[in-house]
Amino acid sequence: MRFPCLALCFVISALPLAACAQNEKLPPLKIGLDRTFRHSTALLVSAEDKFALKDSATNTVLERAQAGAIYRIVSNDEGMTVARIDHKQDTTIASNLAGPIELIPEQSTTVKAARLNDPTPKLTVPWKRYHGALSVRFENDATLRVVNIVDLEPYLYGVVPAEIGAKSPLEALKAQAVAARTYTLKNRGKLAREGMDLDDTTRCQSYMGIEGETPFVTAAIDATHGQVITYADALIDATYSTDSGGVTACDPTGAQPYLQAVPDCPAPGMPEYAADTPKHNWVCTFSGAQIDLLLGKDARTNVGKVKELTLDGVDASGRITTATIKGKDGKAKTVTGPQLRQILGYDQLRSTLVSMKVLQDGTYEFRGRGWGHGMGMSQVGAVAMASAPYKKNYKDILTHYYVGVQIVPLSTVKIDAPAQARAPKPLTKARPAAPRGS
Repeated sequence: MRFPCLALCFVISALPLAACAQNEKLPPLKIGLDRTFRHSTALLVSAEDKFALKDSATNTVLERAQAGAIYRIVSNDEGMTVARIDHKQDTTIASNLAGPIELIPEQSTTVKAARLNDPTPKLTVPWKRYHGALSVRFENDATLRVVNIVDLEPYLYGVVPAEIGAKSPLEALKAQAVAARTYTLKNRGKLAREGMDLDDTTRCQSYMGIEGETPFVTAAIDATHGQVITYADALIDATYSTDSGGVTACDPTGAQPYLQAVPDCPAPGMPEYAADTPKHNWVCTFSGAQIDLLLGKDARTNVGKVKELTLDGVDASGRITTATIKGKDGKAKTVTGPQLRQILGYDQLRSTLVSMKVLQDGTYEFRGRGWGHGMGMSQVGAVAMASAPYKKNYKDILTHYYVGVQIVPLSTVKIDAPAQARAPKPLTKARPAAPRGS
């Protein structure tokens, strides 16, 4: 596979997806590398073949570099400074750039970046390697943001092992590949307001770049090349989570009829696929003081001193729909189940498939099942289905979790244009995003 050259790469990446005929090559994805590089102030960048550094603001090539050349990018209040590192001597090639600065290899190769805690390179550089190209952007808070420009299939090579684990059975890996490919195309442009398509965190899909790749996983992805999931001839939003807790979540709006409350077991009365997995069943407790503190921090639940917290109802899958918080001064507020989980903490309240009681000492005890939002494919369930004694194939797995769907070649599907990237919005203090894949 050959990646776009210097001039072509970023022209193509700006085109709407609908501008490409169904059988033509899709334009590259723009994946924000936020897990490792968000809010960094000093980076090293390099590539394993000849490459160019370009200032996209002025469409100027700053320097053409030999394979393995290392450049340092440092941010300050005025912009970005780019320096070439040669025998421990820095040569500044540009200062106070607004950027973005693009690292574009001449041909298909590995590009890499390293986050530095200070501007001085260490003896051991913490490189992270990726396919495609890199773009480094100057943010409103005077830090750096790194975006990987990468084609769909190489992107999946770094998503599938990060999401379901490289040691998963072959058919579970295939199922994850098809679900992730579909999710990517359906959600492309989700982060357009931030100047990218998706990022590498669980608010989109986990992505490790080349570091997570193995030949076995790559072969599983290649075996499903171009396959996607559709409902009524359109791509589905193929969301997935770690563990459904024994029943998948349903779409409360009804707009996605393929997301139904599906028992996560071979047949009624039989053991759940993930019944024996760690943390399938869990207990979480909060003291009264902790509840006051956590609920009081969020405007949606701040009622002062909490008198009562109740879980008001459940949906078809048994997940809580709303929770009501009453304060001792009479104030009351209601939030959705997912909002309550966000406020109390995703790693504490692992799902909304939960019951609650208040113990005699005032402790709030939550007993729950599963981990994540529960919609669509359960990753631990997929692993169990692909393993003995079930030995299901990837199509069996996907049609179990997504009701009434078909697995078809991408070339047969009409792809809607994604939201167009805009100028990055000003940084604000945002609430943490729900873990998409956990």
